[in-house]
Amino acid sequence: MPAPSAAAVLTEPVTGPSAWTAADFTGESDWVVTLTPGEIDDLEKALAAAKASGIPLEQLTVEDFPLPVLGKVFETAVQELEFGRGFTLLRGLPVERWTLEEARLAYWGIALHLGTPVSQNAAGELIAHVRDYGEGEVTESATRAYRTRSELPFHTDSSDIVGLLCLRQAGEGGVSTLASSMTVHNHLLAHHRELLGLYYRGFVYDRRLEEGSDELPYYRNAVYGYFHGKLSCRFYMTHYIDSAVPKSGIPLSGIERHALRLFQDIAGMDEHRIEMTLRAGDLQLLNNNVVVHGRSAFRDEPGRRRDLLRLWLNTRYARELPEDFAAFRRGMPRTR
Repeated sequence: MPAPSAAAVLTEPVTGPSAWTAADFTGESDWVVTLTPGEIDDLEKALAAAKASGIPLEQLTVEDFPLPVLGKVFETAVQELEFGRGFTLLRGLPVERWTLEEARLAYWGIALHLGTPVSQNAAGELIAHVRDYGEGEVTESATRAYRTRSELPFHTDSSDIVGLLCLRQAGEGGVSTLASSMTVHNHLLAHHRELLGLYYRGFVYDRRLEEGSDELPYYRNAVYGYFHGKLSCRFYMTHYIDSAVPKSGIPLSGIERHALRLFQDIAGMDEHRIEMTLRAGDLQLLNNNVVVHGRSAFRDEPGRRRDLLRLWLNTRYARELPEDFAAFRRGMPRTR
């Protein structure tokens, strides 16, 4: 199985807003954008018009969901995601008065103003629920991480941008943790330069039963790639690396296991990470090229089931990457 396209190894520190540390922020006011009543009214009008049109959700276009006021907020968000720190949080979406179908429709309309949504799984879902499906833990080889209540280590998703719209908080836990993968690279460059080649070569990941009948159940993907003057990251779920071993027959060496633990340790340093607890009506947006994210385990309570709606998308400002660097960047192929 070939490694992804060869990339130059970046040997200078990443500079600029994407290489942030916790000390760069004074608190959540630095990344939270609270929507105004006028902006919410703009969204509600677009939602009502989209409902009245009767156009199926996946056939709607940005013209079918006009946002003359709120659209400016989304343009600013996209600029921050692509050229700034790589994350933002929009607060105040009125999910408490929406039905689930209305929430999905409003979220879809928002996504159209942010970029192009892509499929998240073998079923072709464009909007997926992130909640406990009762299928077991993330360590089980047939279970995708977003369908569990498990603690999730730092990772990226496949698309450039991942959005999480919180419909309900958990009874306990589910705290979101972010770190700059650019800062992680800078730390590796300064203190563990000899290991960088492992991250540029990458690791083998389990498809978790979402491959087609004619496809291998595993694939290799690089963690870092430096293309056209930009460093990009794809650090998929480490549990998927573990469960790929018996399928691929390719064992992990001791130094590879050390490199995986080291990445998590660096991202999790107090000086590198920030935390946020998503509340109902929050929309968290992250750029997987420059930010890794994780989550604490959570517990549901009767009548209070944690539920987030997830979208994967790419913006019109998407950086140029080789097709084999970021597997499934343009969506997971539908196989069922």
